This record gives sequence, C-alpha cells and structure tokens, in this order.
Amino acid sequence: MKKIGRYYLFAGIMLAILFSSCSTKKVNTEKTYIIPKKDKTYVIIKKEDQTRVKVIKNSEKNSLPKEPVVIKSDETVHIDKEDEGILYEEFINLGLRVPKYSDLEDYLYFYGVKNRAWTEAALNRANFYMPMIKSIFKQYGLPEELAYLPVVESGYDPFATSYSGAAGIWQFVRTTGRRFGLRINRYVDERRDPYKSTIAAAKYLKHLYGIFKRWDLVLAAYNCGEGCVLSRMDNPFANFWDIKYDLPDQTQKYVPKFLAVVLIAKHPEKYGIRIRRTNIYYVKTQRAPITASLSYIARNLRIDYRLLKKYNAHFRRNVAIRGYNLNIPYKTLAQKKLFLKRVSYIKRKRYRYHKVKKGDTLYRISRKYGISIEKIKKINKIRGSLIKPGMVLKIPLKEVSYRR
Repeated sequence: MKKIGRYYLFAGIMLAILFSSCSTKKVNTEKTYIIPKKDKTYVIIKKEDQTRVKVIKNSEKNSLPKEPVVIKSDETVHIDKEDEGILYEEFINLGLRVPKYSDLEDYLYFYGVKNRAWTEAALNRANFYMPMIKSIFKQYGLPEELAYLPVVESGYDPFATSYSGAAGIWQFVRTTGRRFGLRINRYVDERRDPYKSTIAAAKYLKHLYGIFKRWDLVLAAYNCGEGCVLSRMDNPFANFWDIKYDLPDQTQKYVPKFLAVVLIAKHPEKYGIRIRRTNIYYVKTQRAPITASLSYIARNLRIDYRLLKKYNAHFRRNVAIRGYNLNIPYKTLAQKKLFLKRVSYIKRKRYRYHKVKKGDTLYRISRKYGISIEKIKKINKIRGSLIKPGMVLKIPLKEVSYRR
C-alpha cells in the first residue's frame, strides 16, 4: 500500500509540473503598425514585451484600417490596434515612451465614458481656438498635439480658475504668467486672453524643452514646475516613467491623461462624441482703438456678444480698454476690417448692497469691491471704523455708460 501511495504521489507531482509548464508557456505573438509620414514611413513591430522601429520607403507604405468602433457607456475600455497605432504615432512625434496600457485605459474610461458629456463640451470649445493655437505653435516649432493640453488643464474654458488661483485655458498662476509677459491689473487679466496666453504657453513649453529635451518631462514640469521635476531626476537621461512615483500625485496622472485625451480627440466617434465643425473661427488680433464695452463692440461689428466674450475674457467687467489686446473672431480667411466709431462716455454711480457678516471689516470690504474705506464710510455715514453683523452697507460702483 505504501508503494502504491508513493506511486500516486509521484504521478501527481509530475502532472502538476506538466500542467504548470503548459499554462505558463508564452504565446509568440507579433503585431505590426505602419505609420506613414510626409518624408518617411515608420514600421513598428511589437513582439511580446519588445518594440522595434524601422523606416521604410514611401513606396512601401500602407495605411491602417480605420473602421470606427463605438464604445457604449456600460463597456470597459481597452486599447485596440487602432489606438496602438495612434499611440506609436505620438511616440514618434513627441518622442514619448508608450506607457502601460492600464494607466491609459483608466483615463480613456474617465474621459471617454464616465465623463463623456464633459469631454464632448471641452473638445467643442477647443474648436474655437484650435486654428489660432496651431498657428502660434507652428511659429514656435512646437508639436501641434500639445494644442490638446488645455483639455486637461481647463476644459478650454477661458473663465476657468483653479483652487490654487491659476486662470485661463492654459491655467497660468500669476508669477508664471507675468514671467512670460502677461499683464494682470485692475483692467485686464491676460492669463484669460486666449491669444496672448497661448503665446506665453508656447514660450514656456519651449523654455522647458530647452531644459529637459524630452516632451514627457516637459509635460510633467508644466504641471508641477521645472524645479519639482529636476529635484526628482537622479540622472540627466531619466524619463517621466523613471521618476513617475517620485512626483506629486496630480503630476503622476498628467501625462497618461494627456495621451488619453489625444487618443479620444483623434477618433471621437469611437466614444460617441460629436464634434461640431461650425464653431471653428479665425482670430484677428490688434490693440483696442477705443475704450468701449464689449456689447458696444459686438453691435458695431455685428458679432455675437457671447462669442466676443469667449475671445476677450481677459477684460474685467466686459469693457475693452484702449491699447490692450482685442481679439475679433471671423469665419473665413477674408478678414473683416476692424472699424469702431469713437464714442464719448460719462461715468455714473450705481450701488450694490453688502450685508455685513461676522469677521467682516471695512478694510476687507474695501478690498473686495475696490472702493476706499473713506468712500464707504462717507456714503453710509459711518463714524469711526466699527461695523456690526447684520448691517447693510451701500457700496458705490463706477460703471462706464456709453453714448454715440
């Protein structure tokens, strides 16, 4: 009996080894992606965990199949062959290392499925500014794929403001904005100017590329600052994926988010996202010849007021100030000559009311509304500096009223 038991034990061990060796045996698979360019064609051969790139003549190039596959809301997202082809194209254009697909799939699901409506709105807002941004990036020698960066930053909303005080479509903080030529004062906040902020972003991205020589590190530094990235680099040849987990949590997600947005923007129909091509505009930029309200300019030039505000979000209180940048959108390449009648204007006082809350002081209220303490005290007949919760203060506001 002991011999029979040993025999079965030995046979069981051998069978277990045999099955485990069969189950762990790797299947030898190979995928090929052909990416045609103007001057040359790249062939990327992916075999198991290895990737090889070779260049072939244009006469031998073939195109990838582009049959759209719509992803439904109840489906998970996986990188398919078409997505891989786009990724490798970006790998060539930007010199990026293709990340783990699990990282990308999380954000493809986040932008393309879970928050599809938000992404659709952001990509449609992007249309308003794309011709202008791509033109500026071309002048500065930047890859046009970077034009999708504001989708991650602000959803292409020029009025967006982050919890840290970053503003505009490129989300500049005050110090960085001023560092690259943007004016911020009581009349304008040029971080919200789509044209001037894009020039500042182009200068900043080019400056970062001069430091890191890699676009993945440039993207990381754009998010957390060049000092943040430099302090995490052990050697000058490191890439984003080498230092990813040493970076702040938000920055770790930044590059995969950007690549996911590019994938969706290249084939939005796959995710059921509809892009309206009727909202593509060109922009004529010049110094405002007069000080006038945006509503007056819109009527004078027969432009939709809400559209004009999108391109001139930098003007505080919706008043264009003479000498500052004014952006005029138009539909065709035939630019409309900008001619504004000069207007005379008077200043009249209007009032708003502020209910004093616990912790309010005359100093805080004056800073909030841009009115001196003396004026608040005079209009409300306050002696001394004592105010109590529940008091209602009349706050004088200056408004420019225009007449022809």
